[in-house]
Amino acid sequence: MTGGRALITGAGGFVGSALAEGFMRLGWQVCALDATFDAPTRARLAGADLVTADLDGPLPDLPRADLIIHAAALTTGAEALGITDAEHIRRNMVPLLVALGLAAAMAPRAFVFLSSTGVFAAGDGDPDLTDRSEPSGAGPYAAAKRAGEVLVPAALAAGTAPHVLRLGHICGLAEASRPTRARVSPMAEMVAAARAGAPLPLASSDPLRDWTAAEDLAPAMARLLAGPPAGRVLHFGSPHRMTDSAMAARIAARIPAAQIEQRPAAAPKAPMRPSAFAALEGFEWTRPEAVIDALCAARVAA
Repeated sequence: MTGGRALITGAGGFVGSALAEGFMRLGWQVCALDATFDAPTRARLAGADLVTADLDGPLPDLPRADLIIHAAALTTGAEALGITDAEHIRRNMVPLLVALGLAAAMAPRAFVFLSSTGVFAAGDGDPDLTDRSEPSGAGPYAAAKRAGEVLVPAALAAGTAPHVLRLGHICGLAEASRPTRARVSPMAEMVAAARAGAPLPLASSDPLRDWTAAEDLAPAMARLLAGPPAGRVLHFGSPHRMTDSAMAARIAARIPAAQIEQRPAAAPKAPMRPSAFAALEGFEWTRPEAVIDALCAARVAA
């Protein structure tokens, strides 16, 4: 799929803004849609058409898009938000249905739904989470994402190629806590703790996690979109993995006086194994060590 205009929902968030910035670098015109954009994100997305609107409310007229990427999601838990599980599901499903309505009106060449390994529960996978693993996550976020995986291929018109992609752990320089995604990744949490002089929180279970740099998402996705859709849910991300203890050790070696504190933790999920994409053979995924080094350098400089 060659360049054109991309409409990206949730473009004010960590993943959505990384995709918007990345597709602009690839020569696409980008319409970035979200309920809010903070000042750093606005600066990063200079050159995009920023549309501030809530997908749960009235939308302005939008230019036709060749590609729609639905990255908008509410990951902060229902209890933390003070809402019911049913309301949490509604707040994830209504924006998806609106995005599908936009696809029906615009007839883009492709529609990408970003799901998550959040559909899985601890104990799923043998020993990894693959695109063939059966998800058993029971929370409202897992339920909404799983429903989206089923709805998207069924709802799109014949001329729009559906791509349903599950993301694992994403890391990058622009990661920050937001109301819709209050918790940052363990990598960002550790670096922030080290810079604040607090102990690095190391889960006692020392999970092995997959890590994908946010900056890699757009170029990798563009390659994937150049071919036909797989017709099934795919695991999309880097093959690189790292244990939390190895991550903590690398951070402690780069930020003086950083200490590591082991904390009790529930059984971890298995790491994601990416699907085999012919289009991504030879793609150079950024290693998590490089992201850690960049985060530590940025935090120290700040």
